[in-house]
Amino acid sequence: MEKVVISPDELAETARPANESNNLPSKLPPAMPWWVRLSLAPLVALLPLLCIVSFVVRIATRGLPPRNRFAWVSYLSTLLAISGLLTSIAGVVALSIAPTPSVASQGLSELDRRTQFPALPSNSDLTTVQASEELKPLVTVITPVQHLWFSHTENPGNSIGAGIIVQANDQGYLIATARHVVDGESQKEKKSRVLVASASGTWAGADVIARHKSLDLLLIWLPRRDGRADFTLPVLASAQVKEGEPVFVIGHPEDLRFTLSTGIVSRKDQNILQISAPVSPGNSGGPLFNAHGELIGIVTSMVDKNHSPNSENLNFAVCADALLQAGAWDFSGSGNKLFTSFLRSQHTTSR
Repeated sequence: MEKVVISPDELAETARPANESNNLPSKLPPAMPWWVRLSLAPLVALLPLLCIVSFVVRIATRGLPPRNRFAWVSYLSTLLAISGLLTSIAGVVALSIAPTPSVASQGLSELDRRTQFPALPSNSDLTTVQASEELKPLVTVITPVQHLWFSHTENPGNSIGAGIIVQANDQGYLIATARHVVDGESQKEKKSRVLVASASGTWAGADVIARHKSLDLLLIWLPRRDGRADFTLPVLASAQVKEGEPVFVIGHPEDLRFTLSTGIVSRKDQNILQISAPVSPGNSGGPLFNAHGELIGIVTSMVDKNHSPNSENLNFAVCADALLQAGAWDFSGSGNKLFTSFLRSQHTTSR
């Protein structure tokens, strides 16, 4: 590139004329009038309209000098950011205040419409077909209640277990399940509400009314909304349970709801029954029946092969007569009254 040389004479020719003032403007005029800023500011409350105005202004200001065009774009961008933030806050507040559609109904109409319950204990051994037909309708799906952070609506939890109706009367249903189904494996968080479903899949809210002090057992009360019933499931004393006798297990293994499996009582150990009937996550809290349809246990646990590779079909249930231990429960609400009614009704159904 050729070098450019400027001589002193040329610099002298560019000197400021004598009659021209040396005072330059200290401040440029506003690139955007104040009244325009003031008139556009209320649009932050109307984000869709602000978006349209911004689009139109962006096209209309294409012919302005860069300084003015930049001022318009910067101001509108600021308004859009503020409007978006205010709209988001307003949406969250609206969701928090406005009632959201409830997942759970006030009751289980499928159960309330039912007038006939199986006559148990059966005089003869139930076949697997009879057990499926007679006993499955007594089993429910149980899930702990969870609340979304912006709503107080009761929603199903992330896990499910099974429950068994041990008594039904005109007021409602007493349901037994495993405590860890509701309180979690650590059983540190005591929840007062659960959701219950029958075969239709409709959820209904129910109350936790009792927790066993030492065993993995819990009682739930589901109010009745319509109809009448008088049913008590017979609970067999653990002393009458025999090793080797056939059993039925009903539950929801891996969310395969109302699955029936069979096996035998492999072993008795105080309040625990070891069984050979297949059990998987989702069976917890489900009933263990003998051949006469009497409740002999509540499924509580299994040995996970991932932790014990040598284990094979090692499953356990709490003896059902632990449900009848009057002094072994921590009650809440009307739990003591409901439990007493259940105990009184047992002598008419037990063998």
